[in-house]
Amino acid sequence: MKKRRKQSKAEQLIAFNTIVARYEEQLLRYASRIVGGSNAAQDIVQNTFIKLFKKWTDELEPSPKLSSWLYRVAHNCAVDYIRKESRRHLLHLQHAEEIDNFIPPNRGDGFHIGEQAERAAASLRTLTSREQQLVVLKIYEEKSYKEIGEITGLTVTNIGYILHHAMKKMAAELAKVKTHE
Repeated sequence: MKKRRKQSKAEQLIAFNTIVARYEEQLLRYASRIVGGSNAAQDIVQNTFIKLFKKWTDELEPSPKLSSWLYRVAHNCAVDYIRKESRRHLLHLQHAEEIDNFIPPNRGDGFHIGEQAERAAASLRTLTSREQQLVVLKIYEEKSYKEIGEITGLTVTNIGYILHHAMKKMAAELAKVKTHE
């Protein structure tokens, strides 16, 4: 068995920059879909890479193991963000006398989605947080059940069960919208 030499600080920094370039866009896309905002997603991904730099003990190089680890950390950071925002939102509701109409999250200039995509996104928002996360990982991020399990800590069987019921809920919501048109 060949013994690996330890990377120098310069080599680690180059390897780290390579990892960031390789995974940043897909992690931003994933985090954006979970938290519904690009600013929060950027913070989540930044925190993910900070944790990588501080805690990753293996050699820094793109691999399925590293990808799963990054998605898991981003997932956990996103869940923490959602919880924090949920608590903050409840506090604002308690102090507010009246709430104006919901303002959709700012998706950035020039970002437009079609009517069908908007309906799908609306049906996705009717799901629980856990269901949304699993649907995003499976449908948008095209992760396997095994990869989703590594990211979320759930079993493959549990993932299948939750996704099955989430997809049924989304289909029912989409059907409801169709009948009202």
